[in-house]
Amino acid sequence: MKLLAVTVLVLAAGAAGWLVARRPEHAVSLGAPPRQVTATATVEPTGTLPSGRSLEVWLVRKGRLVEALRTHRPTPRVATAALDSLLAGPTGSERSSGLTTQIPQGTRLLGVSIARGVAHVDLSSDFENAAGSRALQLRLAQVVYTATQFPTVKAVRFSVDGTPVNVFSGSGLVLGHPVGRSAYSALAAAAPLAGSWRPLPRAPVPALSARASAWSGRQLLLLGRAAGKNVFTAYRPAQGSWRRLPPPSGRSLRIAWTGRELIAWGTAVSAYRSGRWTRLPRPPVAGPPRLLAWTGRELIGWTPAGGAAYRPGSGWRRLPPAPLTGPAAWTGQTLIVVSGSDAAAFTPGRGWRRLPQLPAARPGANVVWDGSELLVVGGATAPSRGFAYSPANDSWRELAPSGSGRKAATAVWTGTRLLLWGGQTASGGRFLIPPHGLAYDPKANSWSPLPQAPLRGRLSPVGVWTGRSLLVWGGDPGFADGAGFTPSSP
Repeated sequence: MKLLAVTVLVLAAGAAGWLVARRPEHAVSLGAPPRQVTATATVEPTGTLPSGRSLEVWLVRKGRLVEALRTHRPTPRVATAALDSLLAGPTGSERSSGLTTQIPQGTRLLGVSIARGVAHVDLSSDFENAAGSRALQLRLAQVVYTATQFPTVKAVRFSVDGTPVNVFSGSGLVLGHPVGRSAYSALAAAAPLAGSWRPLPRAPVPALSARASAWSGRQLLLLGRAAGKNVFTAYRPAQGSWRRLPPPSGRSLRIAWTGRELIAWGTAVSAYRSGRWTRLPRPPVAGPPRLLAWTGRELIGWTPAGGAAYRPGSGWRRLPPAPLTGPAAWTGQTLIVVSGSDAAAFTPGRGWRRLPQLPAARPGANVVWDGSELLVVGGATAPSRGFAYSPANDSWRELAPSGSGRKAATAVWTGTRLLLWGGQTASGGRFLIPPHGLAYDPKANSWSPLPQAPLRGRLSPVGVWTGRSLLVWGGDPGFADGAGFTPSSP
């Protein structure tokens, strides 16, 4: 089934912690936090602040590497902080969940230096204790995966008590060269989805609140507010360039791409085409919409005062009130909306009908249509498990656990996978910023991490799928950068 373009926006704002910096040890700094952006009335609060900056440490469960997130205090020596945290071993809660370590107790980090993509890690001789072949491979992998979470570190060169290692005593393992993650990929629980990131060039706009985005088929269209004014810009991947565009009038705007023009509906309704905005007739319901979608023939939306549909060339007509509003996706025939544990569907010409309740409430979830099911992932509590609704069976099923639930992330459907990036995850009773995104394959019912992006983590970035790449930009608090991820295979 050919999916129709649709933009259904549920925007969020809030304050966030920040990921580790992207520069080498001895020159690594978390820097000053980005400037907080004041949200407009269209932005819904996301809840609590992340309670700390997050780092990955790699532990072991059933002979496989498993990622765990740890908080740390601000420090310019983040690689040292990550390795010290690893050597401290699993926390009590991690041990209760079955996580262990192959690194001997008492192993100390004697030094870290980073040059030309290689981290030179010096460990005390305790690291070699009781080093059978499998145990040594796992402990080496723990260090390598933990150190290479930073984009500037591609490999690790090991030393013991100040002497570079050529052969590990006891096991006879030869290791006189730097090693990266590929050397231990067979030990990883889930390999990252193959693909690559690239930073986007700097946009000609500041950090935006009330962000909304759409993909026109050729460019990312980005609308938001800065300094109390609307800001509109476009990014063309083919040229790798941004251009600033004239903004529409009105406040609390949500947008949808029709295939020919961009429609912005807020306190006013306008259409953008060929470099200019045209004011559209006033809709028959008052107020900005809380729910908006393009069906392929008309724009449908609901405000607190009711619903309305706009067909280009024909004007507006009223729609029956929505029984609920929330995250939603257009299936090609029906708009499916989720709110907490409730769900409903709107079919043009037939109206609304209630759907079976979700197995568990998912307020603030991300939703996408995959061609046969509505996928519901993440939410306000960053749950690890999501659900899928099948219109054919009129029933829900539970998805495999993601291992890293998300709150305030962005999600897109590629045609074969759901890609999720940004947001927070829950760990040890705290909200943390995870260092990577996630990919879900419905056919395999399995999750895999995305390669780490060249961006700091953040809340509520905008995201679009171009047909080839995921583009993400902005986010809270106060980010004005972006990047694109291109999977190696569809």
